[in-house]
Amino acid sequence: MVLRWSGHGGRSVGRLRLPGGAVFDRPVNLTRLMARYVLTGLIALIIIAVFTAWASRSLGTKAAIDSANRRATLTAHAAVEPVLTDGILTGDKAAKKQLDTIVRKQVLKGSLIRVKIWDTDGTILYSDENRLVGQKFELQQDELTALQTGETEAGLSDLSEPENRYEEPATELLEVYLPVTTTSGKHKLLFEAYFRYSGITEAGRQLWLQFAPFSLGALVLLELLQVPLVLSLARRLRRTQYQREDLLRNALEATQEERRRIAGDLHDGVVQDLAGVAFSLGAAARKPNRDPEDAAAVRAAAEQVRDGVRSLRSLMVEIYPPNLYEEGLEAALSDLLARLEPRGIETSLRVDAPLETLDMDAIQLIYRAAQEGVRNVVAHADASRVSIAVYAEHESVVLEVSDDGRGLPGPDLPQKPGHLGLRALGGLAATMGASLTLSSTPGKGTVLALEMPTP
Repeated sequence: MVLRWSGHGGRSVGRLRLPGGAVFDRPVNLTRLMARYVLTGLIALIIIAVFTAWASRSLGTKAAIDSANRRATLTAHAAVEPVLTDGILTGDKAAKKQLDTIVRKQVLKGSLIRVKIWDTDGTILYSDENRLVGQKFELQQDELTALQTGETEAGLSDLSEPENRYEEPATELLEVYLPVTTTSGKHKLLFEAYFRYSGITEAGRQLWLQFAPFSLGALVLLELLQVPLVLSLARRLRRTQYQREDLLRNALEATQEERRRIAGDLHDGVVQDLAGVAFSLGAAARKPNRDPEDAAAVRAAAEQVRDGVRSLRSLMVEIYPPNLYEEGLEAALSDLLARLEPRGIETSLRVDAPLETLDMDAIQLIYRAAQEGVRNVVAHADASRVSIAVYAEHESVVLEVSDDGRGLPGPDLPQKPGHLGLRALGGLAATMGASLTLSSTPGKGTVLALEMPTP
């Protein structure tokens, strides 16, 4: 099982959520925030531009296809049907010439490049490509549907079909077909017009080009107008977080000062008084002619008072370890481990790190982490060996408190009522840019690691 509390040094953006729901904000970095805002805006702009391009071109293509349908219908009914005589069916040269003249002069213009007129049996009765006239091909289902329903059908041409073998292979074509009738009204034929598909897609592109400057320009303008607002909010948030940092720092300093005062009051007051009581009781127990039972009771009371004095002095060291500030971290850690020896626990200490690069707040955090680790070993681990190591690694100072105890049996942290323990330590580490990790395997011990970045 691994539990981790982490923070990052410097001015970064984000939030640290610790077990139990406590949240620590990291100070805002204006450059990173603006870069993130600009990047988010660019991504949104690109997504909207792509969607707008796709939608505009789709709408433009659909509009162009509808326009091709209308043009084919108008051409078939207004230009072709008036000269489409029954002679077309019999191959009459005069009827064919008249139709061909109208098609080449009035129909084949712009993107409309090919015309075919089919009989219902699949024979091509007329085409401006003379090599197709008289040839017979199988009509497709959509062509038959157009003949039966009288509706206009449109779709991309399959240039691999035999009927299209004279078309340019690299040119996409849109074919539109609809039924027409001869001038006598007796025969229904199929009129087919071919349009260059590049002209259709060009219409869609032109529609997008007309629409894009307004939509994208409005988005860019909106983002630019929001930049001052984002900067103002970020600066205000950063000022607030700096104030919170100052409050937290002041609270820590006040806590430390209060610890020092309490330790001083205990030493100069209650501890001295109790020490005097112990001496007085010891002297009273040694008086001659005192009843042996009374003397034994007085000696027992004196020993209990001395035990209380020793406990109070240990508590004073825990509250405010003077050797940490006077002799340094290594001496304080050595004294911390010395308390385990009377319990039969083997200890080891290794300090190999540039502690001079750390300020007193970092030194205090390292000591508090070691103190919490040792306290948990005594209270929960049932260990026979404990080691503390402080070393340098990757521009950081690392503290490790390891034991060979029972480990953590489950995901819940050991915690006494009224004590925050590791949770509070993890929160403090996160606010100082450090990371606290608790690794444990049931039956194989626990490792508490604190990684403190060096300045």
